[in-house]
Order: sequence, then C-alpha cells, then structure tokens
Amino acid sequence: MSILEEIYSSRYFPIEIIGPQLPRELREKQKNFYDEAEKAIGADLFEKYWDELCEANRLEDYLIFREGFRLGVSLTLELL
Repeated sequence: MSILEEIYSSRYFPIEIIGPQLPRELREKQKNFYDEAEKAIGADLFEKYWDELCEANRLEDYLIFREGFRLGVSLTLELL
C-alpha cells in the first residue's frame, strides 16, 4: 500500500523522527537556566510562561509541517 493510500484510509502513522540530541552540557545549562528563572519569577508564572512557549512551538512545528507538505505536493504535481 502506498503512503497516499495509507493517509487516505487513515492508516498512516508517521514514525517519530528522533533528531540528534543536544549535548549533555547544553541540556544541563538549559535546565539550570530554567530552574533559576522559576526561582526568580515564581513557579506559577514560570508554568504559564512554559505553557505559552510550548504552544508557540507547537504552532511553529505545524506551520513548518504544512509548508513541507505543500512543497511535497508541489513537487509531486511537477512530476505529473
């Protein structure tokens, strides 16, 4: 079955691509920064900030996916 048929019949489940992980030092640096930020502004405000940041990242991921999908369709149409 082709990918298009799988998508059409709702049987396509993309495999999550796990990209290269950040180096350990950078992950620790980020964690330390977030811990300091949480202490400085308080847990409630930091949680709200984190939720907003995650929502913005999800929207950005969606827009990138949509553009990639549009590009894939455009390239496919050029082949026809």
